Amino acid sequence: MAKFIKADKMKAQSIIMKKLFLILISILLLTSLVSAQIGVREVISQPQKVAPGEKITLSIILENIGDKDIKNIDIKLDLTSLPFAPVDSATEQILDEINEDDSRQVNFKLITLPEAESRIYKIPLKISYNTTVKDTLISINVEAKPKLDVTLESSEVVKVNDQGKIIIKLVNLGLTEIKSLRLNLLQNPEYELLSTNSIYISKIDVEDFETAEFTIIPKVKNPKLLLNIAYQDKNNNEYAENKQVTLNVYTLEEAKQLGLVKNNIYLTILIPVISLLIIYFIYRRLRKRKI
Repeated sequence: MAKFIKADKMKAQSIIMKKLFLILISILLLTSLVSAQIGVREVISQPQKVAPGEKITLSIILENIGDKDIKNIDIKLDLTSLPFAPVDSATEQILDEINEDDSRQVNFKLITLPEAESRIYKIPLKISYNTTVKDTLISINVEAKPKLDVTLESSEVVKVNDQGKIIIKLVNLGLTEIKSLRLNLLQNPEYELLSTNSIYISKIDVEDFETAEFTIIPKVKNPKLLLNIAYQDKNNNEYAENKQVTLNVYTLEEAKQLGLVKNNIYLTILIPVISLLIIYFIYRRLRKRKI
C-alpha cells in the first residue's frame, strides 16, 4: 500500500515539474519576444506629393527597440491592386542585422502609374524577423495639378458697337477632376457687359469641357476679354488664375471689305437717285426765278 502511495506522489511531482518547465519556457519565449522588437520609426517620401507618371522614393527607418541584436529582417511592400511599380529595386529587401538601440534605413524606388487617381494610397508593409511577423501601413499622396485651357468657342459679334453673344470654352487638359469652378468676366472699358458677369460650373471631368455664355457690346477693335477663374481639384486644393481672350472685332469698313457685313443694294441705288432729284428740283426753282 505504501508503495502505491509513494508512486502516486512521484507521479504528481513529475506532472508539476512538467508544468513548471512549460511555464518557464513560455516566460523565456515571451521575454525573448519582448526583448527583440523592430519598429518603424519614420517613413520619408521624396517628393512628399507625387503626380501620375512620376517617380518616388520611400525611405523606411527601422529601429531595434529591444535589448538584443536582431538578424535577417525581411521588409516587404505589397503593391497588389495599387497604381505603383518598383523601379531599379524590388518590393522586398532584407537587412542582415540591426543592433540593439540602433536603426537602419531601407529605400524603395517606385513609379506612379499614369492611371493613378489623385488621392492618398495606403500600402501594406510587412516586417518579418525570427518568428515574428508585423503588419503595418504606410501612405503615398498622389496629387495631379489641374490644367485648364480657356478659348473663345464662338461669337455673334462682328464689328464695333454690335451687340451679341460670346461663348467661352473651358477644357480640362489635366489628370484630375476640376470642380466648383467660378468664371468671372471682369469689367473693361473695351466692352460693355449686358449679361451676368459670373458663371458657376460644378465639375469638369478629365479630357472634357464646359462652356459659358456672355452678352457684350465691343467698344473698340479687338477687345481683350478679362477672365478671372477660381476652382478646386479633387483633393479640394484651391486654384485661381487670370486669363485674357482676344475677341476679333472689326470696324465697319473692314467688315464690309471682308464680306462680313452685306451692303444694302437698294440703299446704294436710292441715295444717288434722291441726290439727283434734289439737284434737279433746286435747278428748276432757280431757273424759274430768273425767268
